[in-house]
Amino acid sequence: GEDFTEDYEGLNLTFPRVKIPGGGNLMFELPGDDPENPSYVRTIEGVILYNHAACAYWPEGSEYDENVSPLCSSVDGKTGFGAPGGACAVCALNKFGSDEKGKGKACKNMRDIYLLRSGEYMPLLISLPPTSIKPFKEFLNRAFVYRRRATYGSLVQISLKKENNGSNDYSVATFRLVRDFQGEELAQIRAYAVTDAVKNVTC
Repeated sequence: GEDFTEDYEGLNLTFPRVKIPGGGNLMFELPGDDPENPSYVRTIEGVILYNHAACAYWPEGSEYDENVSPLCSSVDGKTGFGAPGGACAVCALNKFGSDEKGKGKACKNMRDIYLLRSGEYMPLLISLPPTSIKPFKEFLNRAFVYRRRATYGSLVQISLKKENNGSNDYSVATFRLVRDFQGEELAQIRAYAVTDAVKNVTC
């Protein structure tokens, strides 16, 4: 409510961040009050308030190191800030074949999802790696675009499944529509979503 907004006016709030785990792990790590003791869950349920493209370029081999910041990053998948920076569409690091193996992209194309769980005010920021973007887009089309529904109009569940690329196990996000909101429930979540609560907070 307004009291909450006034309490935090002028502060750059950040979202609790959830990553898709590596190595074929099937548990999400959720941040809590104690950074040393996160909780682990198999599924996350909530409402997708907003989602957007994101890009990040790390020094080779450092993309999974929490202590290493990306050399260049983009919060919209269009304009990068850092080195090299500039327009993502024409950046050499955003071309297939630019990674050290000569196959993929040196710049990691991701998708950020802002998921609001029941009873919480601040959404989780879930960063999807390249391997989870296709299933997410297919889910969006099936569950929302084809039915002409806004993403905040339904409760969704995100899980994990193990895949193998021939040499390594990795984890892929899976998505399921739990139920659609109706009536007053839909009106309440719509009122929250359209206030741009997500877009006004610094990631």
